Amino acid sequence: MLSAIEGLKLATPKIEPYVVPITIVILVALFLAQSKGTAKVSALFGPIMTVWFVAIALPGVYYIAVNPGILAAVNPVYGINFLLSHGKIAFATLGAVFLAVTGAEALYADLGHFGKRPIQLAWVALVLPSLAINYFGQGAMVLAYPRGIENPFFLMYPDWALLPMVALATAATIIASQAVITGAYSITRQAIQLGLLPRLEIRHTSETLEGQIYLPRVNSVLLLAVVLLVGLFRSSDALAGAYGIAVSGTMLVTALMAFIVICADGSGRWPELVR
Repeated sequence: MLSAIEGLKLATPKIEPYVVPITIVILVALFLAQSKGTAKVSALFGPIMTVWFVAIALPGVYYIAVNPGILAAVNPVYGINFLLSHGKIAFATLGAVFLAVTGAEALYADLGHFGKRPIQLAWVALVLPSLAINYFGQGAMVLAYPRGIENPFFLMYPDWALLPMVALATAATIIASQAVITGAYSITRQAIQLGLLPRLEIRHTSETLEGQIYLPRVNSVLLLAVVLLVGLFRSSDALAGAYGIAVSGTMLVTALMAFIVICADGSGRWPELVR
């Protein structure tokens, strides 16, 4: 959300002191709306996100055509050399690199709502290609115009498209935030059913969709945590490193847990071979 609102600074630098307050207001409104459910507006989520991914891919295609040499970045040798030659900073950078595909794990938190096939199709056919093209485009733009490092995403667009893209980015981040909140509700309910958490109040906000739920306590904790993070870090750049490392740690723990489940037999005990 911070990164989306920060795009306004390129249109009018005078708005910089208001970026954090605007972000907090939008976040508070989003969390307050959770008790009403999202069934009425969720039909717009798909079309808006489709427009968003197409919109971020188009300038990427342009800048890749301007500087096709950026495609050499797919060579893992560059990444390995960077990790070996930059010491501790390489770990923080690797955490930031994880941001390129973060959100993929949040998709699968809602697996029970949509099923496996729609998520796989959306990721492979639209989301991943658009992200990859956009990131390649940002790299190509920075190589061609080094001053673009200030804000490579929004500077890829012409001046007339800046405000529409800020509005679209804000809508996309609200929808993405909604997906993460819904995923948090879903995971919490699963943890309660497995006996990993004490029973919490669960409200159903839809008469037809079982997945549309609202957990007041989880909502309050998430709101408090998000507002504190925004207030403490105050910029997307400051948050990016911490968020990337957090995602890296989460993926590591998830992979270890998956390994335990895969290696365990039906009784929950590890087979003799694994021991």
